[in-house]
Amino acid sequence: MKKLVLGLLFVLAPLLAAQAPPSQEVVLSASAGSKLGIALPYPKAAGLPEATVSSEFQEVLSKDLDEAGPFAVIQKDLPAATDPSSYQAWVETGTQWLLTTTINRSAGGDLEVMIQVVDVMAAQGRNVKPVVSKRYTGKDGALRRIAHKISDDLMARLTGEQGVASTRIVFVREAGRGIKEIYQVDRDGANAFPLTAFKSLTISPTVAADGRLAYVTYKGGAPEIWGQRVPGGPHVKLYPPSGKVEGHCFCPSWSPDGKRLALVQGDRRGNTDIVVLDVASGRVRRLTDSNCINTDPSWNPAGTQLAFTSDREGGPQVFLMGDDGSNVRRLTQEGTYNGSPAWSPSGSMIAYVSRFEGKFDLFVYKLGEGKSYQITTGIASSESPSWSPDERRIVFTSGSRGGMQLYTTDLSGNTLHKLVSLDGCQSPKWTRSR
Repeated sequence: MKKLVLGLLFVLAPLLAAQAPPSQEVVLSASAGSKLGIALPYPKAAGLPEATVSSEFQEVLSKDLDEAGPFAVIQKDLPAATDPSSYQAWVETGTQWLLTTTINRSAGGDLEVMIQVVDVMAAQGRNVKPVVSKRYTGKDGALRRIAHKISDDLMARLTGEQGVASTRIVFVREAGRGIKEIYQVDRDGANAFPLTAFKSLTISPTVAADGRLAYVTYKGGAPEIWGQRVPGGPHVKLYPPSGKVEGHCFCPSWSPDGKRLALVQGDRRGNTDIVVLDVASGRVRRLTDSNCINTDPSWNPAGTQLAFTSDREGGPQVFLMGDDGSNVRRLTQEGTYNGSPAWSPSGSMIAYVSRFEGKFDLFVYKLGEGKSYQITTGIASSESPSWSPDERRIVFTSGSRGGMQLYTTDLSGNTLHKLVSLDGCQSPKWTRSR
């Protein structure tokens, strides 16, 4: 029984003592090269309060583009005119792309947002074809969503890859004494709302590529894995199957193709092993079988490997293995407590946490270099990393126990943002698809 308790504590919460992990001076950078200057003169709007246009569109779009990476938003000393004769004045402000916006209401009452983007440096005062010309529509309250979509479309036009302004973060929040629910929030911290309302302990969310949710809930007493079998479908029990299953289950993780769930299965001796559930058939395959704790499975983008945490060699460390349990090898070599691995979207990096002086900091292991780099060095503990879809930022929780909040950071650790002022947060997952 003592071993069981220790095993469950290892799965659900980090222990509290450690020696120092390695300190690296090298700083990771997620982007390189000069930024493109983009100017956003105030929209020409009709039928909407100025305060609404400012707070739900102009400020949102400006922030989205500023945080996107390759843009430098030009905001001061803007010329009054936007016609071709004014282009040289815009160039002198550092502008390369000039984005003009018109917001109106259609005959049916819907919002219509028209944008045009001109490369004023290339135009040289001539009336040229816009780089981007696009119309967006939506109901009342859609301005924020449209602003996110514009930012993502401009990122795609400039870089060939969709931006992340429209993405969302799913996480756990303490909703009352002994109650945790799954929540969702926009990437910029707006529109937080619950996805579950079981009034029980509901934790460990994972999101499939098509938006299906899975999680662990104690609403029936013992922990079970619930989720969606089809996008937008009802929440149903996915595991364990009918009948008695020894031990508890934890930490589900959708495979990239959405057909399998890696999860942690405990036994009466306090050991936990990683198994893979074929969601359609209900068949389960055990990947680890050792007298220790194995937990925190995270898939690589190809669905051929998993990173996981194990104490098979003493203290917890990050290991890798094939999706059939073969070729197990240790990844982290320094520090006495490393865990919570999160494989990056490109497969080139793995984020994890390493404990130092009773708290955790974020590290990133670059597989091509075989090196780890420290990302956070804050006073509070930083835990539960999850990558943004564009691989430029990491969302995580930070704070004291019970006061953990959501933060994001770039890979240098220098651009840190509090996502939303909500206490009691844990286990964030960054996703495009919800």
